[in-house]
Amino acid sequence: MIAFRYRHFAKIALVFALLSPLLGCKRHALRFEDVIERNTIAMGGQPAIEAVKSIEVDLHIVDPGFEVDGTYRAMRPGKMRIDVKANEKHVFTEAFDGQGWQWKGEGNQEAASSKATAALYHGVEYPGKLFGLHEMKQRGHQIEVVGRENVDGINHYVVRLTLKDGYTTSLYVDPNSWLITRRRDVRPLHVDVDPTPTTIELRNSDFREIAGVKFPFATTETDLKTGKVIESTTVKSIKVNPPIDPTIFEKL
Repeated sequence: MIAFRYRHFAKIALVFALLSPLLGCKRHALRFEDVIERNTIAMGGQPAIEAVKSIEVDLHIVDPGFEVDGTYRAMRPGKMRIDVKANEKHVFTEAFDGQGWQWKGEGNQEAASSKATAALYHGVEYPGKLFGLHEMKQRGHQIEVVGRENVDGINHYVVRLTLKDGYTTSLYVDPNSWLITRRRDVRPLHVDVDPTPTTIELRNSDFREIAGVKFPFATTETDLKTGKVIESTTVKSIKVNPPIDPTIFEKL
């Protein structure tokens, strides 16, 4: 009886030994290319993403102490502009067309600081507005999957994106949806208001399909050092490929 049990368990052990490489491959981290491909498919697929030539986003922004509405416009190959209203009054504009500029509610437009210009450039280049994650390399940026990180019970794939100006951010891909649901970087929230850098986590949620592509309709930005939410944005509408006069991005 003992010999039978030994042979029985030995056979089970042998089966597991033979199957372990096959079973183990499911537990191993995916290749870099697999993570990018799955995210691209989840977002709507390469043709749909690359068909986005311009966007117009109406949004509501809440910061500590004030709330405003904004209209964000962006166009390939990488131009953007946001017009901000408070109580229906146009109070602020900033834009990037290779150079950054601002209008502060009165007077003439003026050149943005170098740090503000960089922040505008980073914002339009990140995947999720005009461009897909699969387009980052061809746009001159560096990208690599650096590992896994468990956040709130989800073992995300962490993608390090280094933009061609050297700025680095971490994108968190949720393996349940294959969407980028978090981004972490060290930066000021509004560089011209308070230049003090902190570690900020941006969380994307409420993804909806527009013109075949997934866009987040809600974001929050949290200071990870304090745990305080420092900005939240709710998207009211998104238009894909609306007619946009490219001169609106230019400084007069």
